[in-house]
Amino acid sequence: MDTTTDTTTDTAAPRRRVREHMARARWHRAGGRYAEAERSLRAALRLARGTAGPASAEAADAASALGILLEALGRPAEAEETLRHAVHLYERAYGPHDMRLAPPLNALGAVLRLRGDLTGAERLYRRVVDIVRGTTT
Repeated sequence: MDTTTDTTTDTAAPRRRVREHMARARWHRAGGRYAEAERSLRAALRLARGTAGPASAEAADAASALGILLEALGRPAEAEETLRHAVHLYERAYGPHDMRLAPPLNALGAVLRLRGDLTGAERLYRRVVDIVRGTTT
């Protein structure tokens, strides 16, 4: 009898649950149920950190979605912290020029603009444009 552990099956179910929480959050948000969307995203983030690790792509996706939701809900302090964390995770997972950085960087720029940091917002918006154009160095 083979006693080795298959790591793909060890994490398959929890990762599927992360995706389910993310899908549920999108569904709730589309229906205007923002509190439920936030709960689903926080659950996805907790599960992703525990399953794939605190610096995983899954955690980056959940943090990004949560930060974008918080920004849309007018909670700039929470949004800024969460979006900065998402950017950090994406940079670790994919590098500083990956397209997946555009949404959290854009939302973070909006937060900084609303908080009066126009220079910081402009820097982030320029970075988004460079990433989308593929002109980052």
